[in-house]
Amino acid sequence: MRSLFLMQLAGMITLSAFPIASDAQEARPYTRRTVITFPSTPEGQGSGAQNEPDRGRGAFRVHDLSRQWVEFQMERAFPEQEDPSAGERQSLPITVPPSTSIAVPPWMLGQDSPQSAALRYTLGCGGASYQPSGLLRPAEELRRQSYFALMSQIACAYGIPVSLFDAMIIQESRYDAAVFSPKQAFGLTQLMPGTATGLGVNRYNIEENLRGGAAYLRQQLDRFGAYHLALAAYNAGPGRVRNRQVPPFPETLDYVATILSNWTRLTGAQRRTTLIGEGAQSVRLGRSPSVSRF
Repeated sequence: MRSLFLMQLAGMITLSAFPIASDAQEARPYTRRTVITFPSTPEGQGSGAQNEPDRGRGAFRVHDLSRQWVEFQMERAFPEQEDPSAGERQSLPITVPPSTSIAVPPWMLGQDSPQSAALRYTLGCGGASYQPSGLLRPAEELRRQSYFALMSQIACAYGIPVSLFDAMIIQESRYDAAVFSPKQAFGLTQLMPGTATGLGVNRYNIEENLRGGAAYLRQQLDRFGAYHLALAAYNAGPGRVRNRQVPPFPETLDYVATILSNWTRLTGAQRRTTLIGEGAQSVRLGRSPSVSRF
């Protein structure tokens, strides 16, 4: 019975592959491919009708010869074979070229940036040794101690007395590197956004904030030639320092007087500085006369 069914099915496939001659001119040519898979019969079992209920509807499988199906069958028919040389390749040492053509920033290589190197190796600029200031609370003094070496190196590199720069930072921020002022000045030296941009520094970086503050103070010292006028320009702006006088603003007068007084305490020296404002009385600090011009 199975042989008869196969013969009938083969005849149907043959007829479907060749269209009737009378309709050959009207019909559009096409190709149909069909694969019929017969499951193999296990050894020891016959092909009688008693085995047909066991095979059920899955006795025949018809598959379309699509690309995905062919790929799937090929993967099953040809499983991957291990490459005998794979183990040898894994045991070979990995070599890394000693140099690369890719530009790598110096900080990724653990090297000093040019600015840091210039500050660390400036000839004759070894900085000052740390001593407690006696001007700050314990937590503030700890911050000052942590930044003192860097602060002194930067001050020395810009030709600024270390104790003067130290006293200015104490007045500006009390060594709080994350403090904002109501006017949006930021950091240890309280740089304004426009000032930092003009100096080409990132005021949110501690070292660059210190470097920007030292550079700005150095500019005022070179312009006015006096410490008290340079400090006044740092606080109120250089445009407000006229006729070689400190602007008559209470905040600026107190700012300059406090820094000069703390500078005296930090250096242990006695100096007298006269601050002359428009319509303001002279303010004298210390007992020994000295000149703050150079």
